[in-house]
Amino acid sequence: MTSVLEPAAKWQTALEAVVVTPEEYESLPENRLLELVDGVVHAMTPATRQHQRIVSLCENMFLRCCPPALIPVREQELRIKDDHRRVPDLMVIKAEADNPDRYWFDPADTVLVIEVVSPHTETVDRLHKPAEFAAAGIEHYWRVEPRPALAIHTYQLGPQGTYAFTGKFVEGDTIAAPGLPWARVQVADLAPS
Repeated sequence: MTSVLEPAAKWQTALEAVVVTPEEYESLPENRLLELVDGVVHAMTPATRQHQRIVSLCENMFLRCCPPALIPVREQELRIKDDHRRVPDLMVIKAEADNPDRYWFDPADTVLVIEVVSPHTETVDRLHKPAEFAAAGIEHYWRVEPRPALAIHTYQLGPQGTYAFTGKFVEGDTIAAPGLPWARVQVADLAPS
């Protein structure tokens, strides 16, 4: 008997074996769960309910605490380069860059990127994406680790163009990341119930 996963795995392998141009990528339907990494299309796995809940709590927190010049945007494309586009869980962007008819933003418009780690994205969220976001000049990166207990790891761009670790915050802590004085929030407020 053929498993449903076998065709899906074949489809994923076939998709990732094709290099596309930025124009070809842009011609794909907009309602897609895809990222473009060095010209190769990568299908994203749908998020778990826990993941969605944490992203929603983070988004709501930023809606409350961002100053008027900044706004949170959820699951929008970050165009690192023409052939390299990621879809972070959440970004805080400059309000002047907001356009309700657009689904993508430039690194220059982005102040903070937040990724919630899932079992299938651990390496990408812990290693690849932070390196890419730092190289693009994004000032702040937060990594939310739901397991074994909720922890928020904060980073700030250093003088060498890489992220410097600025803190690990767990339940009972107030996030106090350097350079983001407006983002003081209780970690417990980000924990799904």
